Amino acid sequence: MLHSAKLVLLDVSPKEFLRMSNGRLPPRYRRGLERYRYGPGAAKVDLLVSEQVPWKNPAVGGAATVHLGGTHREVFAAETAVSAGVPAPEPFVLLVDPSVADPGRTRHGKRPLWAYAHVPNGDDSDPTQLITSRIERYAPGFTDTVIAGRGISAASYEGYNPNYVGGDIGGGAMTLRQSVLRPAPRWDPYRTPLPGVYLCSASTPPGPGVHGMSGYLAALSALRHEFGVRKPPALGPCSHTAAHLG
Repeated sequence: MLHSAKLVLLDVSPKEFLRMSNGRLPPRYRRGLERYRYGPGAAKVDLLVSEQVPWKNPAVGGAATVHLGGTHREVFAAETAVSAGVPAPEPFVLLVDPSVADPGRTRHGKRPLWAYAHVPNGDDSDPTQLITSRIERYAPGFTDTVIAGRGISAASYEGYNPNYVGGDIGGGAMTLRQSVLRPAPRWDPYRTPLPGVYLCSASTPPGPGVHGMSGYLAALSALRHEFGVRKPPALGPCSHTAAHLG
């Protein structure tokens, strides 16, 4: 089916694109993708707890998403360590308590939580203890509220989704070079050497965190090269109404 398609946009990592291309990429471009560097992995734990998280600062309980990193110095030390492949004893942890935003998630006083920690790429250790003890620092007594938990290592994340190489959910390391030249040095990073095939994942500029922009820019490139459309269509919520009113 893909062979007959005029246009294909792939939301995949360079590693997965190499696999999918099945040796059809030019050597220079292929080598660029093979040299692509991946960032720290994410190791996740899903938890069922018996009550609200007992935060030291009760005001934190009003947030559905909480970032646990400590001081600026502690965050820098932990992130630097895992980027270098060294486990951090007190890693950065992101915790989500869905019941804060949607009370319907709570059943008979039991509520779901999930959290992930930044760990070295490819780390295969169970993160449950690492993450729960990290939460405990900011919420004494939290461990006693845990009814059940399931840990997913960074290495296991790649098995769940091949695009999460080594557990890297960000689509590649944000080094100075790869902030611009991702996934390989190219005037148009979205357009691949294969006719009509474009990359639109976070492995292309501007990278992870700017949700949707990689796909938007890839779409603009595809419209320009494949269909000659140089003026992007209006996508704002008011554009459709304005067209009808006009």
